[in-house]
Amino acid sequence: MQQIEVNVENDHIQRITTAKPLAAISELIWNAYDADAREVKVELEAGQLTKLGVIRVVDDGIGIPADEVEKFFKSLGGSWKKRAIKTDGGRAIHGEKGQGRFKAFALGERVTWVSYHAGKKFSISGEKSDLKRFTISDTIPSSSTGCTVEIENVVRDFEIWSADGFAEHVRDVFALQLYEDPAFRIIYDGEEIDARDAIRDVTPYEISATTEDGHEYKATLDIIEWKKKVERKLMLCLPGRFSFHEMAPGIHARGFDFTTYLTADHFQDLADDNTEGLVELDPPSMALVDAAKAKLREHFREREAARSRGKIQEWKDAKIYPYEGRTSDPIEINERQVFDVVALNLADYSPDFDRAPSKQQKLILQLVKAAIETGPGALPAILESVVDLPKAKQEELADLLRKTSLTAVINAAKAVTDRLEFLRALQILVFDPKSKRQLLERSQLHRIIAQETWIFGEKFNLMNDDEDLSAVLRSHIELLGSDSDAGTARDTLAPNAPVLDAEGKAAIVDLMLSCRMPTATDEERKHLVIELKRPSQSLNEDVINQIKKYAKAVALDDRFKHSNVEWDFVAVANRFTKDAEFEARQKDKPRGLVLEIDDPIKIRVWAKTWGEIIQEAEGRLTFYKRRLEYQANDKEALRYLRTINADYLSEEVKERISVLDAEEGVAAE
Repeated sequence: MQQIEVNVENDHIQRITTAKPLAAISELIWNAYDADAREVKVELEAGQLTKLGVIRVVDDGIGIPADEVEKFFKSLGGSWKKRAIKTDGGRAIHGEKGQGRFKAFALGERVTWVSYHAGKKFSISGEKSDLKRFTISDTIPSSSTGCTVEIENVVRDFEIWSADGFAEHVRDVFALQLYEDPAFRIIYDGEEIDARDAIRDVTPYEISATTEDGHEYKATLDIIEWKKKVERKLMLCLPGRFSFHEMAPGIHARGFDFTTYLTADHFQDLADDNTEGLVELDPPSMALVDAAKAKLREHFREREAARSRGKIQEWKDAKIYPYEGRTSDPIEINERQVFDVVALNLADYSPDFDRAPSKQQKLILQLVKAAIETGPGALPAILESVVDLPKAKQEELADLLRKTSLTAVINAAKAVTDRLEFLRALQILVFDPKSKRQLLERSQLHRIIAQETWIFGEKFNLMNDDEDLSAVLRSHIELLGSDSDAGTARDTLAPNAPVLDAEGKAAIVDLMLSCRMPTATDEERKHLVIELKRPSQSLNEDVINQIKKYAKAVALDDRFKHSNVEWDFVAVANRFTKDAEFEARQKDKPRGLVLEIDDPIKIRVWAKTWGEIIQEAEGRLTFYKRRLEYQANDKEALRYLRTINADYLSEEVKERISVLDAEEGVAAE
């Protein structure tokens, strides 16, 4: 056991330890990358009193040599990396100031490094309260390699969980490394960061900018185009494409999802002078940024033109493009140009357009053409030539369009078919043998259902999502107003006291929905609190007791008291255990009702299976389903799931979607 002291002033270290969470976590991942790690895991653990208690970064790199640990930790600003060009594994070195280890203290009060190198294991630990001293343990034999950084006593509940979208920010920082190096993987909060398979294309450009004094600066611009929706960013990078600053790209590129990386030696000069934080005030840097934006506009103008030509040719091949042959008439040439702009915008901004049947696409394109050329007077000819409707059906549709718009008719039919497809998709997610084992409760199933709350009833609106009962109380009071019983209780009782269950714990509910009940006064409300369980979790007595505890916590807290409010608590999972089945089938009670309270509040507690929830939702859609003559199948359900954030889907379902994509790609060719 020994101690080392950092040879630098405390105020300099303190400035480093104010890094933002993304910079701090990225720096730790870069350190692993520089150690030739093939896999880096960022693990997050909940605390006893906070949502976030421990942050752990685990890599399988070369570790920290025991005989060089003083060199790594004793000085700041003279890292070995500054003298190196490549790692032993051939990677470009990214760190160079020796600051990465101190940025970890921006996240927590105590940081411990456990190194496995050359058959030895030892640890280095430090406290934020004394940043100039580190304690090094004795070495013990070990056959492992790598390094684990554990950050404890997290200073606050940073929103850095994968469910918060933080993994996407990490993806943007490391996208190029993940794309170009298949041997490098990042597992963030239990999920592998999707970069390589999600990238459509990477295009590099060499650019330059000349300042007013005639000095020329050179840079490399890498443009990543993604297959999915991403937040557009322009990332400024040090040599080796180590991003240190991000900004909006400031260009319009209709229908494209991209991230760009601008790398320049000049940025390294700023970093050497510790002025990279002032990059947006630096004229040479901004000249390079302007040159990058100009190249971006040029790149996407060319991509837009190529894509537009391809889309129009696709319509021509499918025989739904409303013009034939060439024309020399200048008026028709102008009309076609206007049509192409409008139709391409429609295809870009309406994701439902490409999913529509070809006849419907043809009708819409004909309507666009008619509106451009002659206005709505051409509608009868369009109906006869495009849809081939019988005369009687034309008259019915014409009468319907006098009462509402064609857009409203299409939207209504689309809403029903979308819901039928979602119900079939939900069956795949929760009943497929592989998917139900893989589907996660909070980060996947919960996120999907939060966007489709209509499954529990059209009348409900989402009020709370993954919050505790205290948040539910606030929503309850806001809905009912200060003149309610709850408002009076709020004023007389401790207003900020948390809502606790019978065991004194703050319960987290998955979803709270609310609606007005149709009465003469329109003042009555119903609240629905939902507890979702992953498909592999059965409805057992513990689950039922859990939802009962939530209900009792509401019943026993006077602040919820209101004569015009009913509460339903529902636990949902795939199946009942035998013991729970008995409780859900009580004499003279509806199936699934496990508890009923009438005083002081009307409360019902239910336990239902996904099969029952889906069956009830299908029942409400039966009439429309029959009139539309539509039956959702697995293929349509998978097409629907393709529109959902892939992070919310099980691996089995993502594989089935990939197979469908491949089949449709072959069919399209």
